Amino acid sequence: MNATETPCKMSMFWNWDTVDSCFITEQWHVQTTRQYAGTLIGVFLLVVVLEAFRRMSRAYDGFILRRYKDRVGQSNKEFRPSLFQHLLRSLFYLVQFSAAYLLMLAAMTHNGGLILAIFSGAFAGFLFFGRDTVPGSTALSVESSEYPIQLEQLGAKKGGARV
Repeated sequence: MNATETPCKMSMFWNWDTVDSCFITEQWHVQTTRQYAGTLIGVFLLVVVLEAFRRMSRAYDGFILRRYKDRVGQSNKEFRPSLFQHLLRSLFYLVQFSAAYLLMLAAMTHNGGLILAIFSGAFAGFLFFGRDTVPGSTALSVESSEYPIQLEQLGAKKGGARV
């Protein structure tokens, strides 16, 4: 930091600081209102992309499960992904976990605008990418061993009649 730069404002309490705020590191030092607006837009988009990535991960799980079922038929044999498939699933998880952790660290600045950007991004991301999460609507059914809840417990209908 040179003599003309102002120090970061860090608060452990709820705040609405826009200028001279630092998020996560001193290098993420917001010095203008435009930078603050860019930060809010960037964080919003990061959360939307995180939800898209979660959707891609679920779609990949459904894809490998459908491929398995096409190959072996409707067997009761337990499905285990291959090493390559599990490596790819682990990479999906790494990206999701890392993004969520960074967002949690950003939220710990207690900046109201940043927290609202995270919440808004979660809402928009789930609105755009979360329609596949209704139980029983994905390849990983609620009746599979991964989801021990039975349709009757959810009040679902079988054959049009309420269970």
